Amino acid sequence: CDEALELNYQAHESYRQGFPANIAIQLLEQALQLCPQQAETYNNLAEIFKTDGNSAQAIIYYHQALEINPKLSASWYNLGEIYYQQNQFPLSLEAHLQACQTDKDSQQRVIELLKNNRYAVTEEGEIINKESLLVLYDKKRRQNMNKLITSCGLKYVEGSLTNSHVFRNFLFDTSKALLKSDSEAQLVEIAKTLTALPLHKNIVHIHGHTDNQQFNNVSVAESDRLNSKLSYDRANTIARELDELGVSITRIRIHAHGFHDPIVEGNHPDSLAQNRRVEIGVD
Repeated sequence: CDEALELNYQAHESYRQGFPANIAIQLLEQALQLCPQQAETYNNLAEIFKTDGNSAQAIIYYHQALEINPKLSASWYNLGEIYYQQNQFPLSLEAHLQACQTDKDSQQRVIELLKNNRYAVTEEGEIINKESLLVLYDKKRRQNMNKLITSCGLKYVEGSLTNSHVFRNFLFDTSKALLKSDSEAQLVEIAKTLTALPLHKNIVHIHGHTDNQQFNNVSVAESDRLNSKLSYDRANTIARELDELGVSITRIRIHAHGFHDPIVEGNHPDSLAQNRRVEIGVD
């Protein structure tokens, strides 16, 4: 292992001095042959792949480093940053929570992700994948994250991590409940998540929300009724799509809120866009 440490140093120096990345990678691979249980070697390999933009390979090596040394905060931090850049915010939060006791940058990222439940929102144009959704929908993982929040010394109420996710990437035509075709990829990820949960009989709650724009040429009361119906119809559309993807409709409960549960107040276009959403939670 002493020889492996020397190879790690040589790899670091060659990469720092601008030599091709494959030279450093070869040196680190030699180090692993000499000392396969050296977490720092996997971490250093991950660093090179991360810098070169190969996030998928970097994630693999960071995880290998953490299997050997679960307290290696540098690996947790960088893993959290990769997930953050990929908009996989639940995974990013989970990783940064592992490092936030000793790493101030991780603590700041945790604070940012917890603010307004940013970790549980997917915006238009983004897709949250199965692995990230499992962080929210798996009760044991949420409980463990709550404990980590407490151990980080943050003033946050234990047990308050949400088991519901806000999807603003489900797009519908104005006043319609027909889902646009580019939502299919997100539906597939949700279905894979729900069918992979430890308890397949968990109840799935789908909440439909509209903005507060009024329907034309009708009374305020009728517009309110139409918005409630629209929120139900949109949630029902999601439920039917998930049923076709293997999530039994008998597990799904639909909740129609209309515009009566806004995230933000006002009629600014940004406010309207934030309030139009579908939320999916699991008991």
